[in-house]
Amino acid sequence: MRILLASNYYPEHMGGIETVAAALAYGYRLRGHDVRWIAGDIHERPHLGHADDVPVRVWNGIEGLGFPYPLPGPSGVRRIRREVAWSQVVHLHDCLYPANIAGFAAARRAHRPVLLTQHVAEVPYPNPLIRTLQSLAYASLGRAVLSRADQVVFVSEQVRRWFEPRVHFRKTPLVIENGVDAQLFRPASPAERDAIRSRLGANGSKPLLLFVGRFVEKKGVRLLRPLMEATPQCEWVMIGRAGDVDPSTWHLPNLRVIAQLTPGQLRDHYAAADLLVLPSSGEGFPVVAQEAMACGTPALLSDQTAAGVPAIREVVFTTTLTRENLLSALQGAVAAVDSDGGLRDRVAALARERWRPESVVLRYEAQLEELLR
Repeated sequence: MRILLASNYYPEHMGGIETVAAALAYGYRLRGHDVRWIAGDIHERPHLGHADDVPVRVWNGIEGLGFPYPLPGPSGVRRIRREVAWSQVVHLHDCLYPANIAGFAAARRAHRPVLLTQHVAEVPYPNPLIRTLQSLAYASLGRAVLSRADQVVFVSEQVRRWFEPRVHFRKTPLVIENGVDAQLFRPASPAERDAIRSRLGANGSKPLLLFVGRFVEKKGVRLLRPLMEATPQCEWVMIGRAGDVDPSTWHLPNLRVIAQLTPGQLRDHYAAADLLVLPSSGEGFPVVAQEAMACGTPALLSDQTAAGVPAIREVVFTTTLTRENLLSALQGAVAAVDSDGGLRDRVAALARERWRPESVVLRYEAQLEELLR
C-alpha cells in the first residue's frame, strides 16, 4: 500500500502523538508498505528521519499559550495535497490540527479513504477562553472530520466514550491502544537499576518520583508543586520542555528539572524511578505512562485517565486530582511501591503483554486494507 501518515509534529518535538506516529511509520515500512510521513517541522528542532518523510514548515507560536497547534503555510498545504494524490490511503492522527484538516479535505476531493486515530478528548484547560474555543472546535470542525472519516480509531475507552454521544460515525469506531517499543523500554535488573540510580545521582534511601512531558497546564504540572513542597523526603525529577509553566523557577531543593532526553536516556530514568506521577486528564492514555510501565515503573494517574484502560487498574494508582486526595494518593502509592516487592514485575508483564507494537501495526494494517477493499 501507499500510505500517507499525517501527524502534528515529528518526535523531535517530544510528545505522545508524534511518538505513536513514528512507531506506526516504522512498522508499516517494516511490513513492506510505501509510507510518506508528513508532519510539522519546527525550526528550533528540525526533523532528521527517513528519506520518505515529508517535513512541512509550520508556525508554532500558539504553543506558548499552553497548547500545541502548528499552522502550515500555503506551500505546506499544496505539499499536503500532492502527497494525498500520491497515496492510496490516508492515516491521520487527530481531528483538529490544521495540516490534518487540509489532508482530510484533499483526501475527500481525491477519493482517498481516511483512517483517523483520535488520541484525546476534551481537555479541561483552566483558561475559560481556551476551553470555549476547544468546545467550539470539536462541535464544528472536529465533528465534521470525525463523522466523515471512513474509519475512526480511539486510543482508549475513555476517549471513545466522550466522542460517541457527540458524533455520528460512518462505521462503528474501534479502540486500538498504542504500542510500546519493548526492546527499548524494558525493565532493569536490580543490579542495573542500582547502577543507573547511582549514575543519575539518586539518593538510594529516598523515593525517586518522576514526571515526563511538556510543562503545561494540560499535563497537570501546576498540581505538582504543592506535592513537592509537602514531600521533602522524596526526590523529584521533571523531564520536558517549558510551556506555560516553568518548574525551574520554583527553586525547590528536592526537584531537578531536565530538558528533553534521547529515548535511551529516558528509558534509564523510567527504570530508575519508583513512581511516575502524571496528574493530567482528558488525554486518553498517555504514551509516557505506557513507556514507564514497560520499564516496570508504576504510575499515579487521574481516575479519568486510568478509566480509559480498565485492565490496568490493578497495577496503577489513581487520584481525583483534588489537592488533598492527590497528596494522600501519592503517599499511599509511595508506601505501596516500597512494601510490594513484586509490583514492578507485574507492571512490566502487563505492559509487555498488552502493548506489543507488532500487534498494533497489524490491527491498523488490517483496517487500511479493509478501507481499500
